[in-house]
Amino acid sequence: MGVAALALCLGAIGFAIVSISVGTGDTDQIEITGAQQVQSALGGLQQDGPRLGSPAPVSVQVFNDMQCDPCSEWNREVILPLIRGPVRDGELELVFHHFPMTQSGFFLGAYGAVAAAKQDYEWQFIELFFANQEKAAEVGADQDFLNNIARGIINLNVEQWQRDIDEEDVERTLLDDEELAAGRFPAEPAVVVVGPNGSEELIQSPTLAQVEEAISRVR
Repeated sequence: MGVAALALCLGAIGFAIVSISVGTGDTDQIEITGAQQVQSALGGLQQDGPRLGSPAPVSVQVFNDMQCDPCSEWNREVILPLIRGPVRDGELELVFHHFPMTQSGFFLGAYGAVAAAKQDYEWQFIELFFANQEKAAEVGADQDFLNNIARGIINLNVEQWQRDIDEEDVERTLLDDEELAAGRFPAEPAVVVVGPNGSEELIQSPTLAQVEEAISRVR
């Protein structure tokens, strides 16, 4: 076994991933929570597809999986503080890449997020899904559940989003993200920090302090 493959195996062993089933529960009755908090964090920030924030000298490419339980906690501890801090201050921009960490690959929620990106609401979709991830695990992240997520996003045209989710370019975007991460990272959240003074890859769920230090070094 090669070194890269061994690293991937060790990463997968050390990082328990909980996959969300699609299910067939009565998701029409599920109350989506956290919409106001998500809007407070993201409202007024520029978005362009998967990119969040005004053009800035430093960017952080985020590789994460919406359906993995520990990934939600990592997002809350690392990404949300960056959004509320340097992104809102115009010092940093984020770019989201969907990184499937289970053998089942992409789930419907990833398609929903990329479809929302066509209206520049991908980050709202991602953050609102993370905020309701426990409910998704209970009832299944099927189309009805995702419809409820979409309805919780202010100004998202839900009917257009429902049409876009089946478009070929949505799947192409996901495949491009998967190819970008394939064989590169263990099955944990990762970031690539890029700035005028170079770039750094941080793997295996880097802490907020580690990401902030990398930002300072490449700035």
